[in-house]
This record gives sequence, C-alpha cells and structure tokens, in this order.
Amino acid sequence: MSQKTRFILYGIMAIILAFTYFMKNSTPQPLLPVLGSIPEFQFTDSRGKTIFRKDLDDKVWVADFIFTTCTMACPVMTGNMDLIHKEFRNNDDVRIVSISVYPEYDTPEVLTEYASRYDANTDRWHFLTGPEENVKELIKNGFKMGDFEDIIFHSERFALVDQKGQIRGYYNGMQTSDMKNLKKDMNLLLGEK
Repeated sequence: MSQKTRFILYGIMAIILAFTYFMKNSTPQPLLPVLGSIPEFQFTDSRGKTIFRKDLDDKVWVADFIFTTCTMACPVMTGNMDLIHKEFRNNDDVRIVSISVYPEYDTPEVLTEYASRYDANTDRWHFLTGPEENVKELIKNGFKMGDFEDIIFHSERFALVDQKGQIRGYYNGMQTSDMKNLKKDMNLLLGEK
C-alpha cells in the first residue's frame, strides 16, 4: 500500500471518527418547536373530579376551548376532536382536554351530557369547567389563544401539548384536513423520550 493510499485511508477514518463523535455528543433538536408552556391549573371535570395540569404530565394531549350551547364552531371542533379521540382512544399516553368558556352554564352535569353525545371516554377525554377568571388566566398566560377578555369569543384552534406541558403546535379545529397533521405530530411526540 502506497503512502498516498495510507494517507487517504487515515483521513477517511479520522473524518468517520469525528462525525461519529459529533453525532454521539450533539443534542438532537426536537422535531416540533416548543411554543410555550402551560402553567399549573385546577378545573373540575364532567364527573365532578378535580383535574390538575400535573395530572397530564407524561401524556401527549390536545386541548381546545368550547361551550356546550354553541351552535357554530363548537360542534365542528368537537366533531374533529372526536376524530382524534377515536384514533387514540386505546392509547393511555394520550389525553384530550376540552375547557368550557361558559362555566356559569357548563356544570359537570351539563358536560356529562355533552360528552355522552360523542361517546367520549371521560377517563381520557376531559371536559373541564371552572371559575371564569381561571379560564381567562389559562387562555392568556398558558395557551395564548383566543380572546381572554371576553372568553365566549374563543379560539378555533387546537393546541398540542407534550409530556412536559409544553405547547408544540396549533391546528385549525374547524378543518378536518388539519387533523391529519395533528395525528402525525402526536405520533412524533409519542416517539420522543
């Protein structure tokens, strides 16, 4: 083997070793951006049980804001959320969270009836209600979507939240076509450690 050939081989080996070292020691970038964090919260679900944000730790979850007497956007949004619920119904690492923006009306009993319209498994699809001020605070300082002054004018977006309570994406809850992207991104998060 000539000296030139050895030099080329040693050069290739050095490049391979450097590349291997770099790949091993570099921190992988998340596949989806981190867009914010959800602060602690405490609401009541359709069964009268208190749900805290920490109850969703280690879960991939999708959240939206609705109210049960809405006749325009909410039925479409809840129908699309039901598509997500059905897709991941048997996956214990996934939760769906629908928060009422009309808590004066949307009592746990009303939310129970609403959930039954969609045959929702309320162990995994939480319909939440609580004081209006708490809902406003969560919209403003958590999800950063919708009108937090007059919460009845809620966002039509869904928020995808990871296992650490970080927002990783927003999706148009009125567009069934957006649900394909949401499902794909949920699977990406389920694959992240």
